[in-house]
Amino acid sequence: MRLKTVLWAAITFAVLAYLIAPIAVLIYSAFDDGKFFRFPPRELSLRWFREALASPEYRSAVLNSTILATIASVLSVAFGLMAALGLTRGPLRSRPIVEILLLAPLTLPLVVWAIALMQIYARLGLSGSVGGLILAHTIITLPLSVRILMATLSNIDPNLEDAARSLGARPLRAFARTTLPLAMPGVLTSAAFCFLISFNDVVVTTFIAGASWMTFPVRMYSQLRGQGVDPITLAIGAMIVALILVIVALGEARFKWSRRL
Repeated sequence: MRLKTVLWAAITFAVLAYLIAPIAVLIYSAFDDGKFFRFPPRELSLRWFREALASPEYRSAVLNSTILATIASVLSVAFGLMAALGLTRGPLRSRPIVEILLLAPLTLPLVVWAIALMQIYARLGLSGSVGGLILAHTIITLPLSVRILMATLSNIDPNLEDAARSLGARPLRAFARTTLPLAMPGVLTSAAFCFLISFNDVVVTTFIAGASWMTFPVRMYSQLRGQGVDPITLAIGAMIVALILVIVALGEARFKWSRRL
């Protein structure tokens, strides 16, 4: 039994090390003072972090990604909450079909959606527009939002809202005062995951976005293809990865994100 426990612990550690190793290399290499990527670093420095914060191109790209991800996550959570309410509490006879249609994008490669959206946008005149890009990011994040919010609402007793209505509260007020506060951890979890997916997207943005709206992942991808690994890119990537790890750790500790997926 002891040997089995040690074996499982070793396998778990090996898998975690395999997953974390690229992130560790990225963060550690960002502190190298050299002008080219090298691992391990020969001289540790904060030079490229200062350069990253001073670069107008990268700051603009990060700002674009942040604005896009924020708007897309708000829309995705709003639409996802309405869809989840209809699927969990509405009298839909075709609920399984609607649920499959809403969650279908999770099973398809993003490049398929990107090509399809590009064809549709070309006909509608939305190619290269900010509105089209926001709509595209809302589409790719909506299925995950619906899934998380359905799991959240299914664990909330609808009788609580019925009790509020029986005491004279209108339907919207009853929902806002009973169901919504209980569902808030799931709403915040959904918003966080939608934000991260939108912020890190490369495929859909590359097909849909115009040259005037360069997000950070696309900027990084273009840099890697044209000039190789840029130390400034490593520094910004390290800061973003560190921020994401902190958010995920806090979300798991506070809202138990893993139970809502």
